[in-house]
Amino acid sequence: MSSTAGAAADKSANKASTSRTIVEYVVLAVVAIAVALLIQAFLVKPYRIPSESMENTLMIGDRVLVDRISWRFSDPQRQEIVVFHPPFAGPVLIKRIIGMPGDTVSLKDGAVYINGAKLDEPYVRKVNGRTVPSEPFDNGLPWSLQQPYKVPAGQYFVMGDNRINSGDSREFGPVPRSQLVGKAFARYWPPSRIGGVD
Repeated sequence: MSSTAGAAADKSANKASTSRTIVEYVVLAVVAIAVALLIQAFLVKPYRIPSESMENTLMIGDRVLVDRISWRFSDPQRQEIVVFHPPFAGPVLIKRIIGMPGDTVSLKDGAVYINGAKLDEPYVRKVNGRTVPSEPFDNGLPWSLQQPYKVPAGQYFVMGDNRINSGDSREFGPVPRSQLVGKAFARYWPPSRIGGVD
């Protein structure tokens, strides 16, 4: 074989190898994107905190991971931080479950009571060392907590930790189980606040 023919064969082999490498990278990228989309759709999804309603537990700009699978095997629990679709047009919200289906939720002296017992809420925002009071909304709706409210079956009463600056179930009512997306379990941004959320 002449040197010219050998060079042409090497060039052709290099082209084939380069083409295979490009195809492999494209396939790898497609598989990686598909896996990421499946993880977000069924297992874990990231969310950004858009408002001050969960301060000081979650601050504006914090980013959290939300578990979307565990509720397939168990029910949501009181005091879990949850992401849900609100009963109005708009983006998902993040709040804390306070009242479970069948619970009677009421307010007394700035505190939340569940079925007549005061709920221990160490997560409620504090200002100057004092817990921000939980107050009823003045909207005349049955769930405003101006009067005790019984949570319907299959629904959850949610409230923000920053009670004086939170649009929550006192405003829009309880959230049906079908509207719950998942529970927040970890904060991954900012780096100084990486850790679990509760």
